[in-house]
Order: sequence, then C-alpha cells, then structure tokens
Amino acid sequence: MGNGSLKSLTILKSLNSLKSLLLIDTALETASVAIAREGMVLAQRQNSRQNDHAAWLHTAIQEVMQEVGVSFSELQAVGVTDGPGSYTGLRVGLSAAKGICYAKNIPLITVSSLQVLAGAVAEKAEDLIMALIDARRDEVYIGVFDRKLNIVLPEQSLVITPETFPGSFANRKVLLCGSGAGKVMRLIKNNDFVLVEIKNINKYLAYSTYEKIKDNKLSNLPYHEPLYLKNNYTTPKGI
Repeated sequence: MGNGSLKSLTILKSLNSLKSLLLIDTALETASVAIAREGMVLAQRQNSRQNDHAAWLHTAIQEVMQEVGVSFSELQAVGVTDGPGSYTGLRVGLSAAKGICYAKNIPLITVSSLQVLAGAVAEKAEDLIMALIDARRDEVYIGVFDRKLNIVLPEQSLVITPETFPGSFANRKVLLCGSGAGKVMRLIKNNDFVLVEIKNINKYLAYSTYEKIKDNKLSNLPYHEPLYLKNNYTTPKGI
C-alpha cells in the first residue's frame, strides 16, 4: 500500500472516530433531519408535507444515520429547533430529540427557529435580517438580527399592517426570509426590504449546535419547553 493510500486510510479512520450530531427541525413547513460532524452536514432528508412530519420523522432519522454509517451510540448530541413555529411540529421534534437524549445520555441543544432562518442567509446580508414565519392571516412570528446574528428586534408574534414599521428601519437594508416574508412584502411597501430565498437551514443549525457544545450551552433536558410565542403583541417591542 502506497503512502497516499495510507494517508487516506488514516484520514478516514480519524473522521469515523469523530462524534456525530443529529439535527432535527419540524417547526417549519418543510421539516428536515441531518447528520453533521464538527458543524459540517454529511447527510440530510426533507419533507414538505407539514401534516406528515410526525409519521416521517423517525424513518428519516434512520435513513440519514444509515447513509453516514453511524449508530445512536456514536451521537455526541441532538440539535433541534425549539420555536416559534407549528405547535404540533414543535412538540414532535422536541419530543423525539428528548427521547434520544434520554436514552443515550447525551446533551440536548436547542436553537431558535428564527435564528436558524436568519443564519441561513447571513452571508448575503449587508445590514439587517428579518426572519419571518407565517402565523396565519396577517400575523407572523418575527425576529430581526444584524449580520452577525445579534438580536435587533426580540422574537415575537406580530400582526402586520401597512403602519407596522413606521420609520423603524429607515435607510436600513433589510433582508426578509422565511414563510412570512412574502406577507410582509405584500403589506408593507419599502424599497429597502429585499426578499431572499432560503435553500437549506441545516448548515447553520449544524454550525450553531456545534458552537453551543463547545461553549457548553446545553439545554435543560427535563424542563425545556418549545417557544410557542403566543399572540401577545400587536405592535413591535424593542425597536
């Protein structure tokens, strides 16, 4: 065996010895599961039928784990979006994540659904990112972040009207993303608002989960609850 082959074999063994992360998102219209190592996504599955997330989830988890060739005992942690989003979807995803963490005695890492959306487009941002999830009628779940994902507008439930942001983002370039972005673009005419498509959230979910593990920012496994964001606000707070 040549030196090149030996080097390749050594690298392969090193990669196989690394612990893997299981990533779960069932909070949004399109659900996803993925396997990642050190913040890099190795395999993923998606499901666009929102009413089918619960039935789809466990089969998808088995498929991505088989594709990468890892077992539950080789998982380092489970990263899951914990809201806001679909009430049923949040319960499905967090319950599955907790069950695996309990069974294998591994950490639970939770990440905001809105921050994951913003993180997925952060590389395109010049100034601000407005992450939006459709909450039916003229309501959205909203969070505004700067390009480094620091919070500018705290996450909240908000009814959108043409007067929702009177001068709040004057002369600020704002990227809008997520399922509620089209609703905001339709109701609010602002030339500084730019709609951007999200293609894949797993890259940022993997990165954020890995960073939280390194910083020991673990969620409370027994007591952590989804962030449902009930409809408490009619005007934005924190601007």
